[in-house]
Amino acid sequence: MNYQLFSPFFTKVIMLLIALLCIVLASFGISAPFFYIVFIGIVFPVAISMRIHRLNETGTALTLTENSHWIVYIHGFPAEEQREVLKNPCFWSTERVKQFFVRGLVGKVILQLASLALLVNEYFRSTPGSGQDLLAAGVLFFILFSISKNFWTMYLLATDKWQCESLTTTSGSLWYQGFLCKGNRRITLFSRLV
Repeated sequence: MNYQLFSPFFTKVIMLLIALLCIVLASFGISAPFFYIVFIGIVFPVAISMRIHRLNETGTALTLTENSHWIVYIHGFPAEEQREVLKNPCFWSTERVKQFFVRGLVGKVILQLASLALLVNEYFRSTPGSGQDLLAAGVLFFILFSISKNFWTMYLLATDKWQCESLTTTSGSLWYQGFLCKGNRRITLFSRLV
């Protein structure tokens, strides 16, 4: 049983700390992290989930979900809640798995490059020696690291260094889902996308 003590947007304490850091950076004139969190952390995952839901409705994708039980406190009173968490989507062919995730990663990289352009614009508009350059360098390192991680995932997909697992439903239809290998662990492509 999981417990929710914060707003739904801050279900993890680390997300709350990141949001507070974004507010502090925005007060110093660096709003690129806020743009990054809003578009990469909220808008992009919602858009991907809506796309997968639409593909599921048309029958070209299969969504695998996992039930999660939570206790949510509403005005101090506990209320039990059950949520379905989207796991790794399945598609009708390995080519379609690759196509979906490459397109999604390209969209994510475009949003990351937009936040990078915003950061560069804010850096050049700042006054020299104001301390913003050090803050901007830290944000720049984070954004470049995230972009490089997505480029690495696209490289692994392009060179077929990913695993595809088949899944047969009870009706007998065959679906495929993608994974990346990291040591002895398997990471879903969906977790790398969102």
